[in-house]
Amino acid sequence: MDAPAISVTSTRGETSSICPDELLFFIQAASKQEYLVCVLSEEEENKESPFKLSFHSAASLPIDTPSSRVLASFPQHLTHKDDHSLDIVVSTRAGTGKALPFWGSILQPLLSRVSEELTGSSLAANVVITKDEHSVANVAKNLSSRDSRHNTVVVISGDGGIIDLLNNYTPKADAPLPLLAVLPFGTGNAIFHSSHRPLYSKSKASQTVHALRTLFLGSTVDLPYFRASFSDGSVKTSFTAQAQAEDGAATSQDSQVSRMYGTIVASYGFHASILYESDTPEYRAHGDKRFGMVAGNLLKESHPYLATLEVRAPGGDFKPVARASHAYILVAMVSNLEKTFTIAPDSEPLDGTLKLIHFGAIGGERTMEVMMKAYDNGKHVGMKWEDGEEVGYEEIEEVRITTTEETPRWRKVCIDGSIVELPKGGSMTVKKEQVPRLKIFVDASVASA
Repeated sequence: MDAPAISVTSTRGETSSICPDELLFFIQAASKQEYLVCVLSEEEENKESPFKLSFHSAASLPIDTPSSRVLASFPQHLTHKDDHSLDIVVSTRAGTGKALPFWGSILQPLLSRVSEELTGSSLAANVVITKDEHSVANVAKNLSSRDSRHNTVVVISGDGGIIDLLNNYTPKADAPLPLLAVLPFGTGNAIFHSSHRPLYSKSKASQTVHALRTLFLGSTVDLPYFRASFSDGSVKTSFTAQAQAEDGAATSQDSQVSRMYGTIVASYGFHASILYESDTPEYRAHGDKRFGMVAGNLLKESHPYLATLEVRAPGGDFKPVARASHAYILVAMVSNLEKTFTIAPDSEPLDGTLKLIHFGAIGGERTMEVMMKAYDNGKHVGMKWEDGEEVGYEEIEEVRITTTEETPRWRKVCIDGSIVELPKGGSMTVKKEQVPRLKIFVDASVASA
């Protein structure tokens, strides 16, 4: 049942009816006798301009308005002066390309209006419109070179923008960690959905409303992450029609890599193949539907991925999994890979735990059954079949995957959407890291949980 509309009346007697799930916050300017109500409505069927930002006046706050929805001063983390910098990164390549229109029609006007109401001055920020795959990395390197000062980075992007910052920022011992705020405009948006998952059962607000509330009113926590280490000869690669060799091998466009940081997932098998083979301009045009399109083709092949899997539980030693071929090996540091795809249902937002999900070469039909159960609130956990096959699920400290595949196509691993090709006999080791590199904004209720 939808929450009843909120009615507000201005000092001039004008009345507005506001849907509570579209209410961002109230602004209380000391110099004025009324509140400014900020509202974001969304029409999903309007593909070109789905968002509408509006402002209303209220002589008083509605009854039972929580103080957490009232903005009485301009947030310090959104200032760009003295010892604080504000960088806003707009990813033109994220998702289906809606980040730039959102910046121009919604976020920039909202930030400007809030700044004018609460400070009397216009918005100040360093705005970066990405031009290529190096743009976000360059922002991170710029942050690393700055003197000791407070930095906030607002990323209007998918998970890729976060990962680029994580991998290219070098912390300084005497500098505060950068604060990261995420406006989710990617395909999966795993970090955002996992950190905001507790809110979805309490409100029908859109993810964009949740994100804007968090940007202005949220709190920060350390962003947990892991290190993925690769054996010599591993290369970071991508699937493109121009660069792809006939056997799926790496090309001269690829680069050697020994380690990467991640905060979402490290995988080998079905998941890694989906991410790799769906990363073309043709598939990306379909948004998150591209994953299902590629998955269907891979399920028809049902390739058994040849590898050894070794697992170290917290406080334990490495132990091998008694299986020579696999369909799915995935290490998750989040609960959700998409809003409704719950891969680790008992993981709490940003709790820093690593969960291993794995199963053998069980065929396309049963693999699809597992995936559908994951979309059903994580009910894949505990699945078993009469022939003894089952879905493994456990908390781990470290995992090592060594591939014995001959064909390069089946030696790809995925780290938060980036693809690395292992050499024959090569391995990937995934381990939790303990020293924070970034902080991330979450809803205040999540930060205090």
